[in-house]
Amino acid sequence: MCSCKEKPTLIDISNNHSDFKSKLNKLDVGNWVLLMQCPDCKQFYKVDEWDKYQICYAVKIPSLENWEAFDSESLIKEQMVQNRGGLTNGSCMWSGCDIKQVKGSAYCVNHLYSGGTRA
Repeated sequence: MCSCKEKPTLIDISNNHSDFKSKLNKLDVGNWVLLMQCPDCKQFYKVDEWDKYQICYAVKIPSLENWEAFDSESLIKEQMVQNRGGLTNGSCMWSGCDIKQVKGSAYCVNHLYSGGTRA
């Protein structure tokens, strides 16, 4: 039996990418992402292609429809803030940005994300 129900919506699979994928069926290939499905419960996942320089995530998605366009950005941003212990009282150092800095950074989560950070 699978453990899909116990898994969060956003799953960091950086340390077990191959193992995670081995339990799923690949249905489609997109731009640096895979559409995969659990053979037991039929849960769909949007899975990042392996990248040794970047955090890889799997995201539970509700359906096949527009799967590649499913927006996981807000989930990843939430995880980034959580991973770093929250926000500071200081404003982002990006010119004209008043959003609070992420702890351990001079920037807000939006500017960290736009710069390529995913951790």
